[in-house]
Amino acid sequence: RGQIPESNATLLAGLVADADAEVVIRASVGDDPAAFLSALEEARAADLDVVISSGGVSAGAFEVVKIALSDTAAVHFRSVAMQPGRPQAFGVLAGGALFFGLPGNPVGVAVSFEVFVRPALLHLQGRRVLDRPVMRLAAASGWRTPPARRQYVPVRVIRDDPQRWTVRPVGAGPGAHLAGALGRADAFAVIEAGSADVDPGDLLDVMLLP
Repeated sequence: RGQIPESNATLLAGLVADADAEVVIRASVGDDPAAFLSALEEARAADLDVVISSGGVSAGAFEVVKIALSDTAAVHFRSVAMQPGRPQAFGVLAGGALFFGLPGNPVGVAVSFEVFVRPALLHLQGRRVLDRPVMRLAAASGWRTPPARRQYVPVRVIRDDPQRWTVRPVGAGPGAHLAGALGRADAFAVIEAGSADVDPGDLLDVMLLP
Protein backbone atom coordinates (compact mmCIF):
# COMPACT_ATOMS: atom_id res chain seq x y z
CA ARG A 1 0.00 0.00 0.00
CA GLY A 2 1.25 3.45 -0.89
CA GLN A 3 3.87 2.18 -3.33
CA ILE A 4 4.06 2.81 -7.08
CA PRO A 5 4.21 -0.38 -9.19
CA GLU A 6 7.25 -0.38 -11.48
CA SER A 7 5.72 -1.16 -14.88
CA ASN A 8 7.91 0.86 -17.24
CA ALA A 9 10.72 -1.72 -17.37
CA THR A 10 8.25 -4.40 -18.50
CA LEU A 11 6.72 -1.99 -21.02
CA LEU A 12 10.11 -1.00 -22.44
CA ALA A 13 11.34 -4.59 -22.61
CA GLY A 14 8.33 -5.51 -24.73
CA LEU A 15 8.77 -2.50 -27.01
CA VAL A 16 12.49 -3.24 -27.44
CA ALA A 17 11.74 -6.86 -28.35
CA ASP A 18 9.10 -5.71 -30.84
CA ALA A 19 11.81 -3.60 -32.49
CA ASP A 20 13.95 -6.77 -32.88
CA ALA A 21 16.52 -5.56 -30.35
CA GLU A 22 17.83 -7.49 -27.35
CA VAL A 23 17.54 -6.43 -23.72
CA VAL A 24 20.92 -7.17 -22.10
CA ILE A 25 20.55 -5.43 -18.73
CA ARG A 26 17.33 -4.50 -16.93
CA ALA A 27 17.65 -2.63 -13.64
CA SER A 28 15.66 -0.42 -11.27
CA VAL A 29 17.36 2.14 -9.05
CA GLY A 30 16.03 4.39 -6.31
CA ASP A 31 16.16 8.17 -6.11
CA ASP A 32 19.93 8.16 -5.76
CA PRO A 33 22.19 9.72 -8.42
CA ALA A 34 25.10 7.51 -7.31
CA ALA A 35 23.02 4.36 -7.83
CA PHE A 36 22.00 5.58 -11.28
CA LEU A 37 25.62 6.25 -12.22
CA SER A 38 26.55 2.78 -10.96
CA ALA A 39 23.92 1.27 -13.28
CA LEU A 40 25.35 3.28 -16.18
CA GLU A 41 28.82 1.96 -15.37
CA GLU A 42 27.47 -1.58 -15.54
CA ALA A 43 25.99 -0.72 -18.93
CA ARG A 44 29.33 0.69 -20.12
CA ALA A 45 31.13 -2.47 -19.04
CA ALA A 46 28.64 -4.56 -21.03
CA ASP A 47 29.47 -2.61 -24.21
CA LEU A 48 25.84 -1.83 -25.01
CA ASP A 49 24.65 0.03 -28.09
CA VAL A 50 21.75 1.87 -26.43
CA VAL A 51 20.74 2.75 -22.87
CA ILE A 52 17.13 3.73 -22.10
CA SER A 53 15.94 5.15 -18.80
CA SER A 54 12.51 6.32 -17.63
CA GLY A 55 11.85 9.07 -15.10
CA GLY A 56 14.07 11.69 -13.53
CA VAL A 57 14.34 14.03 -16.53
CA SER A 58 11.61 16.58 -15.84
CA ALA A 59 11.71 20.06 -14.29
CA GLY A 60 11.30 19.08 -10.64
CA ALA A 61 13.65 20.08 -7.85
CA PHE A 62 15.12 16.57 -7.59
CA GLU A 63 15.35 14.79 -10.94
CA VAL A 64 17.81 11.94 -10.48
CA VAL A 65 18.87 11.42 -14.10
CA LYS A 66 19.31 15.13 -14.70
CA ILE A 67 21.38 15.52 -11.53
CA ALA A 68 23.54 12.47 -12.28
CA LEU A 69 24.31 13.58 -15.84
CA SER A 70 24.34 17.35 -15.34
CA ASP A 71 28.09 17.50 -15.98
CA THR A 72 27.92 15.29 -19.07
CA ALA A 73 28.27 17.63 -22.03
CA ALA A 74 27.15 14.95 -24.49
CA VAL A 75 23.72 14.45 -22.86
CA HIS A 76 21.09 17.13 -23.38
CA PHE A 77 17.82 17.69 -21.52
CA ARG A 78 14.99 19.32 -23.44
CA SER A 79 11.30 20.16 -23.21
CA VAL A 80 9.68 18.87 -26.42
CA ALA A 81 6.42 20.32 -27.75
CA MET A 82 4.45 17.08 -27.49
CA GLN A 83 1.82 15.54 -25.20
CA PRO A 84 2.56 13.21 -23.53
CA GLY A 85 6.35 13.01 -23.44
CA ARG A 86 7.36 16.62 -22.95
CA PRO A 87 10.56 16.05 -20.86
CA GLN A 88 13.27 14.23 -22.82
CA ALA A 89 17.00 13.58 -22.65
CA PHE A 90 19.29 12.36 -25.38
CA GLY A 91 23.02 12.02 -25.89
CA VAL A 92 26.03 9.75 -25.99
CA LEU A 93 27.46 8.10 -22.87
CA ALA A 94 31.08 7.33 -22.11
CA GLY A 95 31.86 4.28 -24.20
CA GLY A 96 29.69 5.41 -27.11
CA ALA A 97 26.23 4.08 -26.21
CA LEU A 98 23.28 6.22 -27.27
CA PHE A 99 21.28 7.41 -24.26
CA PHE A 100 17.54 8.04 -24.28
CA GLY A 101 16.14 9.53 -21.06
CA LEU A 102 12.35 9.16 -21.28
CA PRO A 103 9.72 10.62 -18.94
CA GLY A 104 8.36 8.52 -16.11
CA ASN A 105 4.67 8.32 -16.92
CA PRO A 106 3.76 5.09 -18.75
CA VAL A 107 1.90 6.56 -21.73
CA GLY A 108 4.66 9.15 -22.08
CA VAL A 109 7.19 6.29 -22.12
CA ALA A 110 5.28 4.41 -24.84
CA VAL A 111 4.82 7.48 -27.02
CA SER A 112 8.44 8.61 -26.57
CA PHE A 113 9.70 5.15 -27.50
CA GLU A 114 7.65 5.14 -30.71
CA VAL A 115 8.70 8.67 -31.70
CA PHE A 116 12.39 8.64 -30.76
CA VAL A 117 13.77 5.24 -29.70
CA ARG A 118 12.22 2.72 -32.09
CA PRO A 119 13.34 4.56 -35.26
CA ALA A 120 16.88 4.75 -33.84
CA LEU A 121 16.96 1.02 -33.02
CA LEU A 122 15.76 0.15 -36.52
CA HIS A 123 18.30 2.52 -38.09
CA LEU A 124 21.09 0.85 -36.11
CA GLN A 125 19.96 -2.45 -37.62
CA GLY A 126 20.28 -1.02 -41.13
CA ARG A 127 16.53 -0.90 -41.74
CA ARG A 128 15.13 1.43 -44.39
CA VAL A 129 11.57 1.65 -43.08
CA LEU A 130 11.78 3.28 -39.66
CA ASP A 131 8.24 4.48 -38.99
CA ARG A 132 4.98 2.75 -38.13
CA PRO A 133 2.31 2.69 -40.86
CA VAL A 134 -0.04 5.68 -40.76
CA MET A 135 -3.66 5.81 -41.93
CA ARG A 136 -6.02 8.74 -42.32
CA LEU A 137 -9.12 7.90 -40.28
CA ALA A 138 -12.08 9.81 -38.88
CA ALA A 139 -12.61 10.48 -35.18
CA ALA A 140 -15.66 8.73 -33.73
CA SER A 141 -15.75 11.20 -30.84
CA GLY A 142 -14.18 14.53 -30.00
CA TRP A 143 -11.62 15.68 -27.42
CA ARG A 144 -9.58 18.71 -26.35
CA THR A 145 -6.13 19.38 -27.77
CA PRO A 146 -3.27 21.19 -26.00
CA PRO A 147 -2.10 24.52 -27.40
CA ALA A 148 1.26 24.51 -29.20
CA ARG A 149 1.98 20.81 -28.65
CA ARG A 150 1.68 17.76 -30.91
CA GLN A 151 -0.69 15.33 -29.22
CA TYR A 152 -0.51 11.53 -29.27
CA VAL A 153 -3.73 9.90 -28.06
CA PRO A 154 -4.09 6.13 -27.49
CA VAL A 155 -7.07 5.07 -29.60
CA ARG A 156 -8.93 1.99 -30.71
CA VAL A 157 -9.62 1.51 -34.41
CA ILE A 158 -13.34 0.75 -34.86
CA ARG A 159 -13.73 -1.62 -37.81
CA ASP A 160 -17.51 -2.28 -37.63
CA ASP A 161 -18.00 -0.59 -41.01
CA PRO A 162 -15.39 -1.98 -43.45
CA GLN A 163 -15.97 1.03 -45.70
CA ARG A 164 -15.26 3.60 -43.02
CA TRP A 165 -12.95 2.83 -40.11
CA THR A 166 -12.98 5.33 -37.24
CA VAL A 167 -10.98 5.83 -34.05
CA ARG A 168 -12.01 6.48 -30.46
CA PRO A 169 -9.80 7.31 -27.42
CA VAL A 170 -9.49 4.34 -25.09
CA GLY A 171 -8.91 6.25 -21.85
CA ALA A 172 -10.75 8.93 -19.95
CA GLY A 173 -8.36 11.44 -21.51
CA PRO A 174 -4.86 11.83 -22.92
CA GLY A 175 -3.22 11.66 -19.48
CA ALA A 176 0.29 10.24 -19.43
CA HIS A 177 -0.36 8.19 -16.29
CA LEU A 178 -3.25 6.11 -17.67
CA ALA A 179 -1.29 2.91 -18.24
CA GLY A 180 -4.40 0.77 -18.65
CA ALA A 181 -5.24 2.64 -21.85
CA LEU A 182 -2.15 1.21 -23.54
CA GLY A 183 -3.47 -2.33 -23.22
CA ARG A 184 -6.67 -1.38 -25.05
CA ALA A 185 -5.09 0.78 -27.76
CA ASP A 186 -4.05 -0.43 -31.19
CA ALA A 187 -2.98 2.98 -32.51
CA PHE A 188 -1.99 6.53 -31.60
CA ALA A 189 -3.94 9.41 -33.11
CA VAL A 190 -1.49 12.21 -33.93
CA ILE A 191 -2.78 15.78 -33.82
CA GLU A 192 -0.36 18.46 -34.96
CA ALA A 193 0.51 21.41 -32.74
CA GLY A 194 -1.80 24.37 -33.23
CA SER A 195 -4.75 22.25 -34.36
CA ALA A 196 -8.24 22.99 -33.12
CA ASP A 197 -9.99 20.62 -30.74
CA VAL A 198 -10.93 17.33 -32.38
CA ASP A 199 -14.59 17.02 -33.38
CA PRO A 200 -16.43 13.83 -34.39
CA GLY A 201 -15.80 13.15 -38.07
CA ASP A 202 -12.47 15.01 -38.24
CA LEU A 203 -9.84 13.15 -40.28
CA LEU A 204 -6.72 12.30 -38.26
CA ASP A 205 -3.31 10.77 -38.88
CA VAL A 206 -3.34 7.45 -37.01
CA MET A 207 -0.11 5.57 -36.23
CA LEU A 208 -0.97 1.86 -36.25
CA LEU A 209 0.53 -0.39 -33.58
CA PRO A 210 1.01 -4.17 -33.82
